[in-house]
Amino acid sequence: MLLLPGAGKVGMGGECRRYATRLFTLTLTLPRLRGRVADVLILYGIFWINRRRLTMKFGIFLLLQSPDMRPSQETYDHALEQGVLADQLGFDYIVAAEHHFSSYGFLPCPLLLVPTLAERTKQIRFSTAVVVLPLRNPIQLAEEIAMLDIITRGRVEVGFGTGYQQYEFQRFGVNLAENRAMFEEALELLTKLLSTENVSYQGRYWTLPESTTLPRPITKPHPQFWRATSTVPTMAWSLERGIKVITGGTASSMERIINNWYLFQDAVEAARVSWPQEFIINRGVYVSDSEADAKSMLPHAIWHTRTARGLSSNSLPVNAGRAMTELTAQVAQEDDPDFLYRDWFFGTPEIVAEKIYRMTQYAGVSYLNCTFNLGQIPHEKIMRSMELFATKVMPHFRAYMPDQAKYPRQENAPDPKGYFAWEEGMPMTFA
Repeated sequence: MLLLPGAGKVGMGGECRRYATRLFTLTLTLPRLRGRVADVLILYGIFWINRRRLTMKFGIFLLLQSPDMRPSQETYDHALEQGVLADQLGFDYIVAAEHHFSSYGFLPCPLLLVPTLAERTKQIRFSTAVVVLPLRNPIQLAEEIAMLDIITRGRVEVGFGTGYQQYEFQRFGVNLAENRAMFEEALELLTKLLSTENVSYQGRYWTLPESTTLPRPITKPHPQFWRATSTVPTMAWSLERGIKVITGGTASSMERIINNWYLFQDAVEAARVSWPQEFIINRGVYVSDSEADAKSMLPHAIWHTRTARGLSSNSLPVNAGRAMTELTAQVAQEDDPDFLYRDWFFGTPEIVAEKIYRMTQYAGVSYLNCTFNLGQIPHEKIMRSMELFATKVMPHFRAYMPDQAKYPRQENAPDPKGYFAWEEGMPMTFA
């Protein structure tokens, strides 16, 4: 197997790893297995269990978009089918996003999707990217997270964000200018309620007499938190508190993702935490048997970038819920299909694997969140894309371990334009 730069050496296949893990478990349950053999097995087991935690992870990202305003039942049925397939194909996470009042996302409460998916799946974990914390009551949210922790038997994590869409905040009567202050207070209260009993709180936005929220979470001190951010101070603040950082939305360019990696390196240094750290990104993904079909799906990617930009700048008209994306201004590069094809993970399995490989040369990505369900890509094509990705792309990276500490800092890093250096006809890494 090819070793990627920054990757750890690969020594055992999956069957050997599982066998070593079973032996490790056996030594813990049979006290008579002591001495050198047991010690070696325990160390071996710890090595592989820890190693698995550090290998690259893959998730699917659900926005539940519907540019054509398809029936809501259809949109949800398709999302649930995609979530079940993700579990069957061996993806690590299903991650859902919160949005309101427009066809950019039919998912106002992503945590409500979790119980149904948990019942229909076996191994896959769940998270959000994100729950918009300033729009939530942190006291009730703490109760709901604890319930989900129990219902999923510890498979849920929760990503939080400050929110950015003026269109949404206006309709909830929340001042967007106060989103950061509200976020920090809500997260502080939420964390206390999940990790401590008999909590009293007096804040600017929320007040609580001494209370204990029930039920209590089974994950201690609470389920893993994520935070969406792209600034060094906020990344560092999160890392200091053991919060995973997710950076770079689906519409972000590869140039921005690589730049966010440099910022993340600065944040790790500022937080004085050690490597490795989870570096999570989102990417638009469409894998097909042919380049022609992959390129034919690019209008859905363009709809996504234009809609996201319009909502972020509060310049997108919305009519009866439908985002009027066609009325937004186009941007030469971001909305250019040729650029998006080179930048996003669109193409045949060989091309998509090549793009991911090239990304690893510039950024220590440990987790790739794949947005397969973009715009109005037909459901059957999304399912096929997921299958091709899981069977022909993911296996190349399942043994990949980014040695994040060895990546150069920005001033010594290679020119990121090299990511785009591949041209048709050039040899590919995994061909």
